[in-house]
Amino acid sequence: MKPVVMSTTKGLVIRIRNFEMRDIERIMEIEGEAFREGDPNVYIELYNEWPEGFIVAEKDGTIIGFEVVILTPEGEGRVFAIAVDHRFRGKGVGRALLKTAFNLLRKHKIGFVRLEVRVSNWVAQQLYRSMGFVEVGFVPFYYKDGEGAILMRKVL
Repeated sequence: MKPVVMSTTKGLVIRIRNFEMRDIERIMEIEGEAFREGDPNVYIELYNEWPEGFIVAEKDGTIIGFEVVILTPEGEGRVFAIAVDHRFRGKGVGRALLKTAFNLLRKHKIGFVRLEVRVSNWVAQQLYRSMGFVEVGFVPFYYKDGEGAILMRKVL
């Protein structure tokens, strides 16, 4: 994907581009702040499997968010991870990353995308619902700390 400069729905000017291996340290900082579960080797493996599905958002040359989308054996897209630096949350960065991923999946003729979200993460659930995701299931004890996940799906 060619890097794209855009204004988020909240007026923040960001640049979205593909992940590069030199970005991994910053990705893990954001991931650690958001999820506290990450393993850089998993992210590198996912990048090696489908580099196009790993995108980052930058503000003034600094990565402020990222998203990893994978293709499932069932032929769906799956948002494996999406996270935004806490200083830039609520500014439309996550929405911009998701829209970019939707366009990528459509380009590959993928008709559905799914994700898992913590039961306690109301803010993310609200974002996903506003973008057309619907709740389709529940996975108990999904996260390492024992919290369950809501399974959500969207028609592209």
